[in-house]
Amino acid sequence: MWSFIEQLSSLLAPPCLLCNSFSANLDNYCQGCYAELPHNHHCCAICALPFDTDLGDSILCGGCVKQPPNITNGFDQALVALHYLPPVSSLVHALKDHDNQAAGRLLAACLYQYIHLNNPDLPQLILPMPLHKQRLQQRGFNQAKVISKLLSKRLGIPLNDRIIKREKDTLSQQELNKQQRRSNLRQAFAVNASASVKKVLEKVNHIAIVDDVMTTGASANAVATTLRKAASHELHIDVWCVARTLPPNSKLHLY
Repeated sequence: MWSFIEQLSSLLAPPCLLCNSFSANLDNYCQGCYAELPHNHHCCAICALPFDTDLGDSILCGGCVKQPPNITNGFDQALVALHYLPPVSSLVHALKDHDNQAAGRLLAACLYQYIHLNNPDLPQLILPMPLHKQRLQQRGFNQAKVISKLLSKRLGIPLNDRIIKREKDTLSQQELNKQQRRSNLRQAFAVNASASVKKVLEKVNHIAIVDDVMTTGASANAVATTLRKAASHELHIDVWCVARTLPPNSKLHLY
């Protein structure tokens, strides 16, 4: 009898998005493929920039040594689950460009597993990285909110996508350097001025900003800075991202 139930469950299970086997879990990946994903094991303790080798748990990258994102001008710490390499990059595009919700669930589950493994102090509120209303109308959804919903449900943390809004439909960040990215994002975000939003901000001191991909951290820094200016008290702000692009000259893509 039990053998029949096991066989029936395997027939009903979703296929793994990465190898098409029917040994996937409900998050659309099998354990074999999950193990082979480009996990972000060794990285900067603040901004999660990937290192080629294990340099220790509390090592900072050169950029964070010179000018760390901190409580005065940005976020406190980033937690990033994966490197932005195939097949992760393909899954991100499947979600963003084709509304592939299964891909979104897989990516969100990977970020959840990373957070669970690292066991950080959990925030009181999750904020998805906002899209400009024009971009939201074009796409029909915010991929950061898709990821945030799964995290909110599994971690039992409220999600609020009304606190921060994107005021400017900025140029694509992909082809810009770090300085240009910061300039491009100047005054791009604003905190909702409603009384209800102000009440929510007054009640929390630890927030996580959730996004799909981090490159330089400029967007996360801009959102964090905007939140700090609007708050009447000190905030602890984390950034949770599915993936981070590799730094120049990284050899991780060869492994």
